[in-house]
Amino acid sequence: MVRLMTSFKEFSNLNFAARELGSRTNDLTAAELRKLLCHDCDFYTEDHEEDLECSCFQILRLVIERGILSPAELAQAVKPTGEEK
Repeated sequence: MVRLMTSFKEFSNLNFAARELGSRTNDLTAAELRKLLCHDCDFYTEDHEEDLECSCFQILRLVIERGILSPAELAQAVKPTGEEK
């Protein structure tokens, strides 16, 4: 069975990293991006942290690096409706 949407509470690593990184966009390190984008993923393993980048990581990295969304805005965007603040 495939889960299509995870609840907001399951993005605890994204939320923690977003609080640390705030509105920074184009100066994030690869390690900071992985902490923000990958650590909540069901497929993430530390063994292959440096080797693999999924398409979602690549897309979200570009969105952040181009200043379209900051880490804080990304965390806000994944909150369920009604939990905006």
